[in-house]
Formats: sequence, structure tokens, C-alpha cells
Amino acid sequence: MPSVVGYHPNGSPSATRDLSLGPLNSANKQEPRDEAKHSPEELTEAAPSRSLTTKDAAIAEFFSQKTFQLVLHNPTTAHQLLRFSQDRLCGESMEFLKKVDRYNTLLDETMKTISEIHRSFISTNAPTPINLSQPMADQIREDIKTTTSTTLPAMELIFSDAQEQIEDLLATDIYPRFVKHQMTASAVQALGSDKNKYAGLGDCFVLTNPAIADNPIVYASDGFVKVTGYSRTDIIPRNCRFLQGDYTEKATVRRLRASIDANNESVELLLNYRKDGQPFWNLLYVTPLLDQTGKVAFFLGGQINCSTTVHSSSDVMRVLSTHEGGPDDEDTNSVMTPTSAEPVKRYNNLNNLSSRLRALRGQRPGLDDANVSREAGMEQGLVNQIERMRLKDQVDTFYTAYSKFIILSLPDFLITFYSPSFFEMLCLSPTAAVNFPGTNIFKLLKEHTTNTSRDLKGKVRTAVKMGKAISVEASLMTRHSVVRSRSERCKLHWTPLKDERGAVGWCVLTVGFVR
Repeated sequence: MPSVVGYHPNGSPSATRDLSLGPLNSANKQEPRDEAKHSPEELTEAAPSRSLTTKDAAIAEFFSQKTFQLVLHNPTTAHQLLRFSQDRLCGESMEFLKKVDRYNTLLDETMKTISEIHRSFISTNAPTPINLSQPMADQIREDIKTTTSTTLPAMELIFSDAQEQIEDLLATDIYPRFVKHQMTASAVQALGSDKNKYAGLGDCFVLTNPAIADNPIVYASDGFVKVTGYSRTDIIPRNCRFLQGDYTEKATVRRLRASIDANNESVELLLNYRKDGQPFWNLLYVTPLLDQTGKVAFFLGGQINCSTTVHSSSDVMRVLSTHEGGPDDEDTNSVMTPTSAEPVKRYNNLNNLSSRLRALRGQRPGLDDANVSREAGMEQGLVNQIERMRLKDQVDTFYTAYSKFIILSLPDFLITFYSPSFFEMLCLSPTAAVNFPGTNIFKLLKEHTTNTSRDLKGKVRTAVKMGKAISVEASLMTRHSVVRSRSERCKLHWTPLKDERGAVGWCVLTVGFVR
């Protein structure tokens, strides 16, 4: 069988190896780097591309050659990877590999059949020889020798180089994006059902200040302290790179740094290290927060410790088999938009939908007419939108567990920063954008929720004032409510952010829908 390219933990090619699945690299692991011993540039470029050691067996390998080959040959994960690739207009790569795999199987079957015919009927020691003339039998044996020694090996090599190149393309580009996408899909589902499934989900955030040299952390949640194992004084004011170590993939760090330099939002799955040196997979979301003048005031970072649930290759395969479903299927649309103070203008005058939404809200005062871009389930609209995108934009498209968030200033709980997806979720009209910043969040929720606990406001205020994160259920009127004629059950996660003294200065509100 043809050999294939080996891959580093990030999917980049290494030495050529046989197609059979071999054991993971067990090279000796180095300790995480200490900021005091390395320059910021060295820390940013940290991470030789090596597999984790058997010592770190509890850390599942998402990007190893073994996992990559398992994904390609497992029907469920291969189907999900195919769908993901097709959405980015490169599904032909997976189709090609599928056909080549079938081709190689047929060659194996041909070789096996020829061998069986020769052994049973043609060879001089055949148990059931057929009645052939000696010249014909000799000719057949010579043809079999030529075919098995020359022809079939040559046929095996026809697609080998192309196979290596396509697997290289998938492993270095599409597959890492697929892993992030599937990991995010799993986190999205958990955010509305069981956020304890992943450590830090819904309550692990930091704010960094780009106006200060090296963009240090200036506010951090208790969840961040718990996930990383560092004290608050250890964390503030340091750049987030202090969580990196020798096995943090440098290509991932470069992408993250480029996104921050360009003031773009980004999602990365990278290996970080706790204070005690224990590595963990961090699903990191970073987005700029713009003030009213369009200047970046802060960067919001949301961390999710995936290693609390994903321990083995079977856990990885389970996560990579995640099927998206429910309202958040459309999240991919919202994060295609720039993170800015301006909501995306995708509204049109669908008066019938507006009327239905007003009816669901009970004609509550103070609400603008709903202008909805499309109804739920209109997948063709997304397909058409994707087809109009440049290829690079298609490949770069991602979504995040925190696509719907609001940053509240305290103690008055006033909306200061928000994601376009949160704005769109509520079906607010473009004119509402003018007054959205500065709105009291409890007033907004009163206008957009039904059957919400009367003491929600009191519970949230008390918890946040004490510096504690809190999650509450609510029935929210969203754009999906228009077509479903009912509100959606969701969980509202409120996370206080504290300075180096432990004083609460901000609160992050994220939304997860209950399935």
C-alpha cells in the first residue's frame, strides 16, 4: 500500500510513514516555559511540533497522525469532515480520498484473487490443478509474476503522490479548522444544557487593554483563576502568553497574534499550561471591544478547558462526531460579521413577521418593529451567501460558543459592549442601535423575556455584587420565535470580572439555548 505523510500535533507534515496506524510519538516532554527565562518573542514562537508523551496520556491528541487517520476512516467523523469541507467548497478533496481508498482496496482484492487462483489452480503444487497445456500454464505463471512484481505495484503508485498532497492539504488547513468547529459545536450545546461539562465554559473570561504596553490582562474572572491555577496577582497585569509552554503550537500562536494585531475576532484550540505545569486544551475566543468612536477599548478573551471532558482518542472521536442542531445552527452567519459597535444591516421589511413578533411580545411598549433577514431553516440563503464569499473568507469562517455576549458596566448593569449576534438575536431594528449602548440590561430583558422569574434581577445583582458568577434560566423572544410562535428557553450566564485587588468592575453576559 502507498505510504502517507506523517503529521505533527498541529497537522503539519513530517516524515513519510506507512498507512498503518502506529503508536504515538513518546518523545520526552519538556516543562512549560517560564516568562522570566524567555523573551516575549520566544514565548510567542514557543512549541516545537512534537506529540505529547505517554506521561501526558490524559491529554488527548486532536492533531496527531493517528487521530487524523482515524477521522478519515471513521464513517461518522469522515461524513462530518466532508460536510465541513463542502461548506467551504473543498469537499472534492474528501471525495477524492474516498475514491482512492476504494481503488487501493480493489487492488488489494485483485492481488489476493490472483494469488488464490495461482495457488489453487496454476502452480506446480496446486491442490486442484486445471487441465492446461504446459506452455499455457508456463505463460500464465510468467504473466502472474510480471503483474504482481511490476504492474500492480506501479498501479499502487498512480495516486500516491496526489494522495499525500491532498492529505497534507486537509491535515494542515481544513482539518485543524474542522477540529475547532466541532469542539465549538460541542461547547455551544453544553452552554445551554450543562456548562459544567467543560471547565471555564460560561465563566472564564479576561479583559486585556491594548492601550497599555504588551496588551496585559486588566480584569479576570474567578473562573479564569480556577482554570489556570494562578492567583489574581499572578495574572494581572500579564499578557496571556504566560499560559503557553513548549508544546504550544507556534503556528496557532502566530494566527492568534495576527488576528489581534488586525483587531479581528478569532477562535483557536491551543495547548496551554496551568501553574502546576499540567497541560490542557484551551478553546480560546478573542474579540476586540470597540468604543463609540470605533477605537478598540479592550479585548475580550474567553477560555474553555476542553481537557476536563476530552481525555482519550475515543473522547476526541465523540466530539468530532458532534452534529449541530437547533437554533444555533445559524450562528455561523452571525460571526461572519465584523465585531463592531455597528450591528450588521441585514434587515428588510417583512411586515408579516414583524406582526407575529409583536403579537408574541404582547404589544409591549418600547420595542421596535422586528425586521428579520430570513426565517429559521432557510439553508439555501446561507449557501447563496457562502457562494458569494471569497474563497479565503469561506475557509476562515468560524463560529464561537460566545457569539452572543454583552459586556455590562457596573454597578448600574449598563450595556457597554455587545456582539452583533446578540443584537440580531433580539430582532432589533437598525434604529435601536443608537440607544442600545447605555441601556439597562434588566430593562432589555423585561421587554424580551416571558415567564421569567420575578426575582431574577435581585438574584443576579446580589451574586454579581458579591463577585460570584450565576446562571439563570429565562424564556427569550428571539428571531426564531417569529417562525415558531413561541419563546426559546435559554440560560443566561453572568460572570463578574475583577481587577488585581478583587474589585468587580465589569460583568460578561452570555447566552446558551436549552435543547
